[in-house]
Parts: sequence; C-alpha cells; structure tokens
Amino acid sequence: MNRVIIILFAGIIFLGACKEKQNKITIGTLRTEGLAVGSYLTYDSKGNPVLCWSEQDAKDSLYRLKYASYNERNNTFSIPVTVPASSGISISAESMGKIAFKSDGTVIAVFSKRFPNERNPYAGAIYYSSSTDNGKTWSDSQFLHSDTTHNYGRSFFDITKLKDGELAAIWLDGRYGKSIKGSALFFNKTTKGNGFGMDTCLEKGTCECCRTKILSDKQGNIHLAYRNITLPTGLADKQVRDMGYKLSIDNGKTFSAVKTISKDNWQIDGCPHSGPSLATTRQSVNAVWFTAGGGSGIYYSSSGKNASFGERRLITAHGRHPQLVSLKNDKLFMVCEELKDKPEEKPMKMKHSHGGMTMGHEQAANSKIVLRILASGKEDKVITITDGQQPDHHAVILALDRGVLMAWIREQNGQSEICYTKVDTN
Repeated sequence: MNRVIIILFAGIIFLGACKEKQNKITIGTLRTEGLAVGSYLTYDSKGNPVLCWSEQDAKDSLYRLKYASYNERNNTFSIPVTVPASSGISISAESMGKIAFKSDGTVIAVFSKRFPNERNPYAGAIYYSSSTDNGKTWSDSQFLHSDTTHNYGRSFFDITKLKDGELAAIWLDGRYGKSIKGSALFFNKTTKGNGFGMDTCLEKGTCECCRTKILSDKQGNIHLAYRNITLPTGLADKQVRDMGYKLSIDNGKTFSAVKTISKDNWQIDGCPHSGPSLATTRQSVNAVWFTAGGGSGIYYSSSGKNASFGERRLITAHGRHPQLVSLKNDKLFMVCEELKDKPEEKPMKMKHSHGGMTMGHEQAANSKIVLRILASGKEDKVITITDGQQPDHHAVILALDRGVLMAWIREQNGQSEICYTKVDTN
C-alpha cells in the first residue's frame, strides 16, 4: 500500500507598512483520494497544529473524518489518520467534523450523522469516538448528548480543550422544538480517563443552523458565542437574531446570563448559516460576526474582563464566515471569504426542530479569501490570499509560532477540495 504524504507549499508573506498587500502566494491543495470538505484546524496534546477534514470514499461514496499533523519547520503534513466510526458523516460547512486532544494524549473525534428513514430528513445526532494510542485504534461511537430521540436534529457543535486538560463541547439541540422557537444550546465536558458526561441546557431559543463557538482562555475561563433568537416587544412577533455571549469562570459548572454582543436588531425569520468567532487577548474578549441588521457585513466588538461588549465596527461589507485568532503579541488575525459585489440577502427558511427544514442551496459564487490584521479593533493590514476567480469559502485559521496557518474549501468543475497556505508574520 502506497503511503501518501501531504505537502504544504506555503507562500511566505512579508507584512509591510502598506494598507493592502497583493503578494504572489503559493496555495497548497490537500492530496486526497476523493472529494474533501470541512477543513478544521486545532492543536494536538503537544501543541502541534493538526488539520482535519471529511473525505469521500470512492468505493461506497461515504464521507469519513480524517486528520494529519502539521510540521511547521518543513511545511509538511503527516500520513492521514481515518476515524472509522465516522463513516457516513454529515458534511455541513458550518458543522464540520472535528478532532480534539486531551492533555493526556487521548484523541476525540466529534461528528454528526443523520438518522436514516425518518420523517424529518434532517433529524440526526452528534457522536464521538476516542483513541488512546495516537489514532491506531478507535472506540465505537457514542452519543454526545443524553437524549437520543430520532425525530429532530442536533448539530452545529464546537469543542475546546479546558485548562485542566479535559474537553468541553457545545451544540444546537432540537429536543425542545415543540415548546420554543428555534433550538437550544447544550454543554458537555469530559472527565479524567473518560468520555463526555451528562449534558446541560444553557439557553433555549437559539438560531438553528449557525456555527457556535466555545473558547477556553489561559486563565481557564470558558467563553461561548452563538446566534440567539429574541422577540422584542413592539415588533409584532418578529424574530431578531443577534449574537449572544456567555461566560463561565468555574470550569463550566455555571454560566453567566446571556449578553448580546451587539444589538444589531436583525429581523430575520430564517438562518444565514454564518456563526460568530471569538479570540482572547490579555485585556479583552474579541468577537467577529456577520449580520444584516443595521448594515450588512462582518463586524467586530470587544469586551474587557466581565464587562459588556463595546460599540461594533464594520470590518467588511462583502465578507462571510469570519474566523478570528490572536497571536502571542495580542495581534488579531481574521480570515473570511469576500464576494466581489455585496450579495443579496437570501435567508434560509427552516423548522429545524419541528420535523422539517427547507434550505435553498445554490452553487457557491466566486469569492476570494482575505486575511486582515486588526489593531485595537481597526483594520491595520489586508492580505488577499486568493484571486476571487474560484468559489473559495469557509476558511479556518490557526496561530503558529511564526505566523498563521489557513485552510478553506474550493469548489470547481463539480468537485470540492481543501486548499491551504501559511502566512509568516515576521
């Protein structure tokens, strides 16, 4: 059997004093045997970068979760590891399968699958599988959630490593769909030597299909962001879907009441499929998100310790699906895709928890991947990664010792693949 080595041909970008850089960048493409989607970046238990993705098997057409470790020194990836229990994984761009590592080296894969032959075609569950021998063998899949009813959906999860070395996850759950609008936000975490325990509901009435964010900072605080649903008085029962934030300072035992990151007042009865992203620095919690309330685009806001978020600032009117990271020097790097022209808003109608969903799926439009460096919440530098001649979208980003690593989905000629590059911030 031939061994496949995935090589990253990384273009080095030197950041000058000009506002926007148009450097020639060499883009790497993930070498796979089938279609690849859903890129996600994280760190292993030793702090090494890891890329995971979902790949279609040509033999049975099923997608499975794979991952490979990245060597920053020689710009290469290790031989991919496949998670067997993930066979048949769902591949929503906002709810990709993910790999996480406990401090003791245990690898945990989290992924969602739909239930077959259900009246609700979007009914499904979130599972996890673990390995204690560096991915050589894997446990059978287990439910992430305590309720395993088959008639509603659960998805749009995120996972993070806690200060104590364990893992925590959040997701959107439809179990209360008959009594609330939208979904519910749930939380769960692992214990030493074990998998996930009993789940906890943190919020009822959340947007059904936007990516969620969970982040643990160096002090051990747990930060959550998600798109919430509110029904303000005087709006004739119209829904407002703005970003909510929660904080835990006791390792997930309790969480604060929800705070609205920004009162965009986006009145929309549907889901934009574009969730928030968070990054912490020594002095602040920073958020970026997409909205069409009070102006369309990606906005930024920050909060001091235990304080409310400040006034939002527009970053780009043409961007979607932002992802944010902070570097050791507290600089913020945000990546997103941008369309050439400001797109028309077409919200997706759905009844995610009530037994059905209708979503208008269209071929992705041509868009470019853009990296922005933010200083004090303002745009400091802009680096155009791709030329906008292909449908490039859903970029993810990870901080490196000497820069950032990015990956994204590229669609062309009916195919889908994962591209990536490295930016050297020195």
